[in-house]
Amino acid sequence: MANNFGRAVEVMVNHMSFSMDNYNMEGTIPFDNDLLPNESEIKLWNLSKDTINRIKRNDTLMINAGYRGDIGVILHGFVSKVLTKREGVDAVTSIYVLDSQDLSKRKVKDIAYAEGTLASYILKEMAAQLGLPIAQFELNQDYRYEEGYTASSEVTDIIGKVAKDCGTSAFINKGKLYIRNLRRGADDVFVLSSETGLIGSPEPFEEETFKGYRIKSQLQYRITTASVVDLKCKDYEGRVHVRSGTNTFSRTGDFVTDVEAILP
Repeated sequence: MANNFGRAVEVMVNHMSFSMDNYNMEGTIPFDNDLLPNESEIKLWNLSKDTINRIKRNDTLMINAGYRGDIGVILHGFVSKVLTKREGVDAVTSIYVLDSQDLSKRKVKDIAYAEGTLASYILKEMAAQLGLPIAQFELNQDYRYEEGYTASSEVTDIIGKVAKDCGTSAFINKGKLYIRNLRRGADDVFVLSSETGLIGSPEPFEEETFKGYRIKSQLQYRITTASVVDLKCKDYEGRVHVRSGTNTFSRTGDFVTDVEAILP
C-alpha cells in the first residue's frame, strides 16, 4: 500500500522556492471542468517580512507535490492576494492563487459570423482572444451555425456556450485551455486501488445525466480534470473519468486527492 512517508511539496514563486522539508505549509487546490478560475489557498509559516514583500499580485506560482522520488505539478497559476496574520507566536502567510489570469475583462462585441460557420472556427478565434495556450481541442461534433452566430460577451462565456452546442466541455487547468469530452482524450490511465493509494470505499452518486463515484486517495498529482482512472475496489472495478476535485496537503494532516469521477 502507498504510504504517507516521504511527503514532498515545493512552492515556487518569483525566483524563490519553499520546500516542505524546510517550511511548515498547507494548501487546498481545487480543479474542475468549467472556465471560471479556481482559487487555491497556500499557507506558509514564519516567512520573513522581506520574503513576504517579494510575493506580488499576478506573480506566477507553481507547486510540485507527491512523494519523494515521484512528484509533479498540482498547481500553475497567478497570485491574487497575500495576507499575513498572527497565530500565537507564529506568523501565517496565506497566498491565494487563481489557476488562470482574471479573464472576465476579456470581452468581444458584436463579432458576426456568416451563415454556415462551424463551431470549431469560432472556438479557435475566441481561444486566441483569450490568450491561453490550448492543451487539447477535440469536439464531440463540430456544430454548424446555419443562420450564423454573433459573439458579444465575455470570451469565456462564448467558449462555454459554443462548446456546449458541440456536446463538449471547456475548462482551464494549470493555466491551459481544454476543449474536449471528459470521457475521451489522450490521457494516461492511472490504476487506483488500495495498493496505489485509494483511501476507504468510493461513494456512489447519481445525477440526471451522470453516475459516478466520489473517491479519496493519497495525494496523486497525475489525477486532475479529465484524468482516466481504472478504479479497483470492493464495490466497483472499471474505468471512470475525473470531473472535479481537490488536492489537500500539509506536513502532518491531510495529504490527499478527493475527486468526483463519472462513469463512461
